[in-house]
Amino acid sequence: MYRFGIATIKSTTKKQSNRCNVVSTAATRSIKQQSQQQQQRCFSSSPLILRKTVSPSERAALRAARKEKAARVLQSVGGNASKEGAAAAATSSASAASPMVKFDVTRLTWYIGLGLPTLLIGWGIYDDESPPAKFADMIGLKGLIGSITEEYARPMNNKLLPDWNQIPNVPPDMPCPHTLVLDLENTLVSATWDRKHGWRHAKRPGVDKFLQEMAQYYEIVLYSPSIEGVAQPVVVSLDKQGCILHQLYRESTYYMNGVHVKDLNSLNRNTNRIIVLDDSPEEVQLNPENLIRVKPYDDPNNRDDDTLSRITPFLIECATENYDVPTVLRQFKGMDADGIADEHERRIASYKAEREAMSMRGLGSLSSRKGFGALSIRKRGDLPAPELPPEAPKPAGAIQPITSKDLVKDGPQIEQQHGVVGWLSKRQKENAEEQMRKMEKWNEVMMKRQQEKKEKEMQQTGSV
Repeated sequence: MYRFGIATIKSTTKKQSNRCNVVSTAATRSIKQQSQQQQQRCFSSSPLILRKTVSPSERAALRAARKEKAARVLQSVGGNASKEGAAAAATSSASAASPMVKFDVTRLTWYIGLGLPTLLIGWGIYDDESPPAKFADMIGLKGLIGSITEEYARPMNNKLLPDWNQIPNVPPDMPCPHTLVLDLENTLVSATWDRKHGWRHAKRPGVDKFLQEMAQYYEIVLYSPSIEGVAQPVVVSLDKQGCILHQLYRESTYYMNGVHVKDLNSLNRNTNRIIVLDDSPEEVQLNPENLIRVKPYDDPNNRDDDTLSRITPFLIECATENYDVPTVLRQFKGMDADGIADEHERRIASYKAEREAMSMRGLGSLSSRKGFGALSIRKRGDLPAPELPPEAPKPAGAIQPITSKDLVKDGPQIEQQHGVVGWLSKRQKENAEEQMRKMEKWNEVMMKRQQEKKEKEMQQTGSV
């Protein structure tokens, strides 16, 4: 029964598939017949049109006929077209003129709104006595802008140098020496540039010896308006002995009137004990009384420059004698380093000549002064006669008696100086001893610094 059912199902499915195939083939045949009939109808209803050949003379005649027809049409509508064209032109010109007027007014408004305030602000900045500047000062705008810009123009710190007692390897009982502020460009080195080598720097003649000598008497500070990343490699190659204690660059300057100015008041040192060597007075305009101007060293081929060696004795004297720097430099007002060196040499030569003349005269120079007549030396003719006759020469081989002078010998020589002369000599001696103690301590500090630097270099070479 089960098998019979399956056979019947298979037979029915085959019949149905055969029917579908018959239907589909019949449909395709009918569709093809319909399309063929439509094509025959189209070809029968629209006969084939062949293009007639036209000769050149006929083509010219047709072209002339078209031109005549176009001319007649233009003449017929010419009057109306001219009127309408004139009206259209008038309306278009009016509509075009109105936005042009609006555009000019807008542009003029922008010019006035932006140009006039800019002009007034520029006038006020350029001239402090102008009406815009006075008005800004009256309403407080100038002070507000100045306070904002002042924060960016001032040095980065109020104390650019640490306290003297906080510097490493400095004894606590050692007093602070004078401070020597040095510029870098055109003072210690000369910078040149070419396409082949780029930037190159040449040392000023005598700069190595100058730094070593000044390090014994001064606290050396390099103060340069250059950028630290550019100037520091030059300083490292320049100061291989470590004589420069502090290095200050552009961020430590005071920007005024387009110039990076060195602010000595922010160095955390007494300005009366600061000396500045610089080739540009504009960079020391805040403290011109501390400046020793040196001629710029801008020619690296000039090896005859001796400015640093000539100014060295004057700087040493200022440090050893503990001079007040503005008071001393006021005596050399208007002179540069070479002029100060010349005047210092002249004064030393004059002082030596005067001392030699006084030593040659001895105490005879006091006889002409009032109150010192008893101390004047008499002439040989005025000398009194000796009270005892001269001793007769003793024969050779005679025994001479021993005196107390022979037993004691010469003994210590005591300088008996009284009055102002004694006080001055005593004070000079005390100052010299105190200065010697300072120099000994300072030399100890410098020796320690050099020793530490050598140890670091040895460690670096050993690690490499």
